Amino acid sequence: MFDAVRNNKRVVQAVLLLMVLPFAFFGVESYMNNDAVREDAAVVGKLKIAPEEFEQALRDQTDRLRDMAGEQFDPKMMETPQARAQTLDGLVSQRILLQEAQRQHMTVSDARMSQIIAGVPGFQIDGKFSEARFDQVAQTQGYSRDGLLARIRQDLVIRQLYTGVAGSSFVPASLARRWAQMQQEEREVSEAIITPFEFIEQFKITPEQVRKYYDDNQKEFSVPEQVKVEYLVLSEAALAAAQEVSEEEVRKTFEANQSRYMQGEERKARHILLTVDAGASAEDRKAVKAKAEALQKTVKADPSKFAELAKANSEDPGSKDNGGDLGFFGRGTMVKPFEEAAFALKKGEVSGVVETDFGYHIIQVEDVRGGQGKTLEQARAEITDDLKKQAARRRFAELAETFSNTVYEQADSLAPAAEKLGLQVKTSPLIPKGLLMPAPFDNEKLREAIFSEDAVKNRRNTQAIETASNTLVSARVIEQLPPSIKPFETVQADIEKKLGFEAGRKMALERGEASLAKLRAGEEAPLNWSPPQDISRAQAQGPAATMVRAIFNAPANKLPAYLGFPMDNGGFAIFRITAVKQPKEALDPARVEAIKAQLEQTVSQDDFAAYLASLRKEYPVTVNRKLIDNAKQP
Repeated sequence: MFDAVRNNKRVVQAVLLLMVLPFAFFGVESYMNNDAVREDAAVVGKLKIAPEEFEQALRDQTDRLRDMAGEQFDPKMMETPQARAQTLDGLVSQRILLQEAQRQHMTVSDARMSQIIAGVPGFQIDGKFSEARFDQVAQTQGYSRDGLLARIRQDLVIRQLYTGVAGSSFVPASLARRWAQMQQEEREVSEAIITPFEFIEQFKITPEQVRKYYDDNQKEFSVPEQVKVEYLVLSEAALAAAQEVSEEEVRKTFEANQSRYMQGEERKARHILLTVDAGASAEDRKAVKAKAEALQKTVKADPSKFAELAKANSEDPGSKDNGGDLGFFGRGTMVKPFEEAAFALKKGEVSGVVETDFGYHIIQVEDVRGGQGKTLEQARAEITDDLKKQAARRRFAELAETFSNTVYEQADSLAPAAEKLGLQVKTSPLIPKGLLMPAPFDNEKLREAIFSEDAVKNRRNTQAIETASNTLVSARVIEQLPPSIKPFETVQADIEKKLGFEAGRKMALERGEASLAKLRAGEEAPLNWSPPQDISRAQAQGPAATMVRAIFNAPANKLPAYLGFPMDNGGFAIFRITAVKQPKEALDPARVEAIKAQLEQTVSQDDFAAYLASLRKEYPVTVNRKLIDNAKQP
């Protein structure tokens, strides 16, 4: 099923936008299970969670994270008890909410269902709802037509419950303004760094000290057991690269799926936004609209000045500084009135005044692209790639059992499997036990297998192990080095440097703490201060985050104020705060409103989390710990 989902991402993503709630719940395939023999993953009130559904949710989450992280994704993160428990907890939460919605007799009418489903772009062809496309989406997600309808209805009912709780959260405008002021506050700071290197030359490390450290810390210089292996890889990716696709296959696929290769029309536009508060009076709204109409006339008279006027007048913080530039966007991206106005304009035209919930807009379309189907030549590479992947998927399924059986039945060599399947036997570098190696040896199960007694002592093939999606690996040890200790002569210089650095670090810490105490007592301390610079909370990112947070958490009612702490590099940092600067300019209303929305979202999530916690007391939950603990400990 997931292969089909990956091959129809645009359609499926549209469905997920409708179905996924704004909290971490995962798909549910059956809400009731009457199989009394099978041991359930969990029982929530009157509903059960089947083991198959739990494993499917794990695969779902793994695929989702892989799509998000790309090559940086580490499959091992989903093999831990913690990850399994979190996934099962998401299913438990959904069961609780479903039962509570049913208890409150929440429902979605057929008319509302029809309206929502008809409006989902993923169910449409040429802008109109398509029964065939709906059936296709249901199939790719493993549902019948009625099953998908029931699933959407259930998710919409749960969304009602969420909206009823989270939608009532409120943050006063005064709090948002105060928060905005805090974000714009700056502190004038100088720093003095005491490094361990200032003191290293004061210490003479003797040969006796070096030798003693070596003798007392043998574990630090141990070299783990290492093996070198031959290995075979059967992967769908490699099979895909070797597949041949005929011109006839490409042509037939193109003709049968032309709607898939349509390019959606996109507009590149700029806009000027004049915002209006939700609670503004009719007079205030009229005044803002009058200002927008005056601006529209100015722009209409000379469209070349649009960007200049947007910078000077627009109240959209996201595009104002770029002259109102919104880039390219397709249908379904903007609010309806804005979209209708933008897609009614031709290239170079300027709209009238357009009213939305955000205020009054003036729109200029700069470019138009898409809106027509790809030719066969334009779609050829995409079709060929898809056909190769499909063929490789079938071929992998055919060869996987042969691969597994051959490396097991003829365990003294990988050559028979390599010859039978046309694969190449590869040789690894030395692999240290317990240390991470590049793929495929980053897989924990494979590393365990190659260091097993049967593999090391008897030099037999490992079983076929799935190291990644549709990738099987078998390895055979050809060389083994037992654990050892690095010779003293090879580490002597490193030990001497380490001891010198440690002595310098200790002295830097003592000097730093003493200097900080003097400064706080109003005394002088001989330090080299950097020139003052203004620090803002926005700089609390990356490696500097801890430092910036400490600076803004420090009491500044009496200046200069001092704070200090040890650094990761062994030094000691002291910061001197000499001024606190509040923003002089008036707070941007759009910025305050955006912060208010962010705070309300945070509060609503907290409110709903508390509500869900209270519901857990009403619906007893029994969890099968064996399924959660059936994972490798990190």
